[in-house]
Amino acid sequence: MKPGPLRRIGFRLCAWVLALPVLAPVLWLASAGGTPAPEVWPHLWREVLPQAAVNTLGLLALIAGIALPVGVGLAWASARYEWPGRRFFDWALVLPLALPGYVVAFVYVGLADYAGPLQGAWRALGLPAGAFPELRSVPGAALVLALVLYPYLFLITRAAFLRQGSAAMDAARMLGHSPRSAFLRAALPLARPAWVAGLSLVLLEALADFGAVSILGVDTLATSVYKAWFGLYSLPAAAQLALGLVGVVALVLVLERLGRGRARHADRQPLPPPRRRLRGWHGWVVASFAGAVLLLGFVLPMAQLAWWSWQMRADLPAVGEAARNTAGLAMMATLLVLALSLLFVVLGRRSGGDRWVRAAGFSAGLGYAMPGTVLAVGAMWWLVAVERGHPWLATLALSSSLAGILLALSARFLRVGHEATEAAFDLLRPSLLESARLLGAPPRRRLLRVALPLLRPGLIAAALLVLVEVVKELPATLMLRPFGWDTLAVKVYAYTSEGLWQQAAWPGLWLCLVGLLPVWWLVRQQG
Repeated sequence: MKPGPLRRIGFRLCAWVLALPVLAPVLWLASAGGTPAPEVWPHLWREVLPQAAVNTLGLLALIAGIALPVGVGLAWASARYEWPGRRFFDWALVLPLALPGYVVAFVYVGLADYAGPLQGAWRALGLPAGAFPELRSVPGAALVLALVLYPYLFLITRAAFLRQGSAAMDAARMLGHSPRSAFLRAALPLARPAWVAGLSLVLLEALADFGAVSILGVDTLATSVYKAWFGLYSLPAAAQLALGLVGVVALVLVLERLGRGRARHADRQPLPPPRRRLRGWHGWVVASFAGAVLLLGFVLPMAQLAWWSWQMRADLPAVGEAARNTAGLAMMATLLVLALSLLFVVLGRRSGGDRWVRAAGFSAGLGYAMPGTVLAVGAMWWLVAVERGHPWLATLALSSSLAGILLALSARFLRVGHEATEAAFDLLRPSLLESARLLGAPPRRRLLRVALPLLRPGLIAAALLVLVEVVKELPATLMLRPFGWDTLAVKVYAYTSEGLWQQAAWPGLWLCLVGLLPVWWLVRQQG
């Protein structure tokens, strides 16, 4: 039943009132153009931006060149062929998603140091020390990030290949194409919406990365925002750089849309296509490649973290306060995001799917495509403007409290909570509640006995996904935290900034273990 005109207006007003504070960090950056920083910009143009822009473009190109063949190739092998260990690798290849990029980066930097095992083995083989590949470079950063981010391509593209069935490949083979040619000219173009979407996710995550590139000594546009604020002490310049980074993000999204064109996902087939068994050395080559990717992207970093943590086990209490701060921040941000998600979903359904209400919910989730550095600068810029415009709010010190972190995290991860909550409500069919009402159950009983049991798994999944993202978030927490208030992610950054790889192992290991929770849930969903 459609609501009346007045109720529709009320629903729209409520939705946009909820959306505007979450949108404020990004929208307020538009005012940065009117606040130039002439003493800072000459230095930025001369010393920072040219190299940062070149590094960013080179990093994105190299990550695409590594992650695309790895992710798509493994997805095709998993969806269409049977080879040794295929069932194990179907879920194991997702595990690198659990590891924050900055944790994997400092593990490999520690391993590749002059006194580390990799360079030690290199010299033991009689090879010249100067010829050892430099990890702290754009190619090194691209390799590390590609090892962490390729599962996005693997998951999305594998699902598309399974939906295709075998008709396209069979038709191409009947026309005389070889298996490789049939894949390139039939299967891959049909899956274009999937692998383009997966690649755009990889590039957006790489564009937003701050911790890994900082540890690896690569200046990008994301680190330039941080340097303008904390190195040159110019919040206006940081806001202007953040606004430019928003433009780069928008360009990636436009290219992703153009890359898809008018293509759509293939229709779902009644059953997955039959897998062809790879016999002899062919199957072992695929298994060896998958094992090497898993070893470099998950097993080796986790094993080294565990070894360093065991060596530094006496320092466990040193991260106790950071762990408590992390848990408290994660709980507050998760509850806030979950409450906003529930309100948007309920408003959308009570309004009968009103397009303006849906637009408010969609707009509020746009922050998920924004780097944490952008949202941090936008949140601080807005809070400072609010305090200047309303002096009585200055006594609350919003800009130097947890309010800025919660605002940035809500804008960053509302889309995650909203989509998971919407999926939970899709299971709540109106006929079930109507049946309970016809059986005489009062509203409170219908809520407790019918609605909540159906919503609980989806809401728990939403809370879990948001909580883990908040725990791993580095730039927004680092840039907005009150003085002396550290989280596990900030501890990792502080230790690695001083080259203390072993001391960073404990907080890094805890972050990875927490990150395994949503991956475990994802693997269960796949099963």
